Amino acid sequence: MNYSFFSKNPYRMILCKLFGHKYQVLRSYQTNKKEYECCKCRQQFTENDHGELQPLTPKLRRINEVMEKFYIFRHARQSA
Repeated sequence: MNYSFFSKNPYRMILCKLFGHKYQVLRSYQTNKKEYECCKCRQQFTENDHGELQPLTPKLRRINEVMEKFYIFRHARQSA
């Protein structure tokens, strides 16, 4: 989905800068990583290794997906 229209709206971005983002969970992985989205400005965030939120890029999304695949594969091998 393309949220570029919402992210370039200056009024929504100003509200987030003044009052802070309002996060909702966009995606939750079994590796305890989560992706969040702001309800106001539609910016997406993910957790880094220290638990802090950082803007979600396509590279970070791909890293989260690959880590999830490794996690599932490893636990499937251990249970067999």
